Amino acid sequence: MRSEFMHYTKPKKVPDVWSDIVSDLVRLRNEKQWSQEELAHRIGCNPSLVHKWEQYKRVPSGLMLSCWVEALDGKVEIKTK
Repeated sequence: MRSEFMHYTKPKKVPDVWSDIVSDLVRLRNEKQWSQEELAHRIGCNPSLVHKWEQYKRVPSGLMLSCWVEALDGKVEIKTK
């Protein structure tokens, strides 16, 4: 896991919650045995975008995040600690 987003003017720490979300989405993709290219096709985006999301090089918009989750048959749940 990358500890900072490097594409901002100043590096920003990757929040633990975001790291957990990305890890879960990568795990779901791997469980389905889909490549990043397959997932991108199902989302309707460029494969390089999925790679950048998974490597913390880009952050998806809310709409694209929901498409990412939905393509993997996932669900977002908000829990308190």
